[in-house]
Amino acid sequence: MNALNRVLIVILLMIAMVLCTVLLVTPMRVLTAVAQQSVALVDFLDSLRVFVRVGLGILFAVVLDIILVLFLIAELRRPAAKAIRVKKTAGGEVQVSVNSIADRLKYEIDQLSSVLRTKPKVQAKRGGVVVELDVETAAEIDVPQKADQIVETARRVVEEKMGLKLARPPKVNLRAVPYPSTPARPKISAPTQVETPAETSEEDSPPGTTPRAYGN
Repeated sequence: MNALNRVLIVILLMIAMVLCTVLLVTPMRVLTAVAQQSVALVDFLDSLRVFVRVGLGILFAVVLDIILVLFLIAELRRPAAKAIRVKKTAGGEVQVSVNSIADRLKYEIDQLSSVLRTKPKVQAKRGGVVVELDVETAAEIDVPQKADQIVETARRVVEEKMGLKLARPPKVNLRAVPYPSTPARPKISAPTQVETPAETSEEDSPPGTTPRAYGN
């Protein structure tokens, strides 16, 4: 916002310099042109219907008020702190940048087993440091155990290794990589059953055998 303010101030100063120079060098011509344009604007507005003129006025007023309110909020809003003061120091004042905290958290948590990727978000609040971690892990992890390990590692890094204070416990957004899809098994067809004849006819009896007689 400071850069935008400087750009706007430079543009407005340049416009004011040009207008003031022209007005002071040729005042009569400028004032006559302004009067003519004012009369033309009044005639144009007078030609419009009352509800159209009022509606356009309300519309432009609302748009202008919204823009000015946004600029006012951006100007009054407190910028996010880029460095945090270390509490555990003696004889001096030490500040650690937010980017350094995020890099340290990423390095330490990436060393944990089954952790594939870590994206830390660090903010400085009045009560201390706010840490949010987006962690991607392998699929076969024990989620509660791994979450506790990540939270404890983040707490140890911030409070013990960097001498800072956590405003609240670290928030962990855990995402496990899905299991790879297994190929479908081919369907096994049922074995074909071969029907055997129940009786053997006399013609089909092998040579040298006597057919069995039935009945009395």
